[in-house]
Amino acid sequence: MPEAADHLNLIFAWLTRELRKRAAMNLLGGLATLLAGLGVLVVTWAAVYMVSIFILGPWIGYHHWIYSIAGLVFIPALFWGNSRTSREYLSEYSVSVGTVSQTVVNFYLPGVGVVSNINPLAPETVHTGLKMITDCLYCGPRVVVAAFKMFAKSGRLRRFDSVGCASVLTVLLAVGRKMSFQEVVDSIEGLNPVTVFPQLQELGGVLFLQADPPGLKLSQELAETLRSLTF
Repeated sequence: MPEAADHLNLIFAWLTRELRKRAAMNLLGGLATLLAGLGVLVVTWAAVYMVSIFILGPWIGYHHWIYSIAGLVFIPALFWGNSRTSREYLSEYSVSVGTVSQTVVNFYLPGVGVVSNINPLAPETVHTGLKMITDCLYCGPRVVVAAFKMFAKSGRLRRFDSVGCASVLTVLLAVGRKMSFQEVVDSIEGLNPVTVFPQLQELGGVLFLQADPPGLKLSQELAETLRSLTF
């Protein structure tokens, strides 16, 4: 049908522009994030350098090259530790109090300031302190990893099956209701659902409905956007 073909062409052109824009945004965002991550890693290296000098200097001497290498070795260890440590684990804090009550209390002590009944030498408190320090040290690796995830997403967006995705969007717009996965596949000749369906999920705006039978439906926002292109 000529009208359906025209709609497909319009949606394909819009989708191609949208994918290029998103790919460029992820690429630029990844570059900015990578630079920020490298900056955090430089600060981390400097902190390790200073701490190692302060702790080890009196014992092994002030050989600056040793502490420089120590910082460079420590940073890859942070990447390894970050990849193997759950953020939920690091965000779970527990402390011990130095009183009979287990309630943490902060109060003002004249001449001292605000104090707390937390026992700083209790094993739980020390463990929590170490987790907080570790969480801070992992900031650099997390930012760098986030940058590479953005690079990967930019690459995936450039490899989208634009024709297949546009075809699905066109069919869903024309039908105006939920379609089962099988209905979508049957209505589009040559569609590769293994490739296209995950790409549509990453694209956003297409609702994946699990109610029997599982299927797809355009979100109201995306439907209005596509309608504005075709009418």
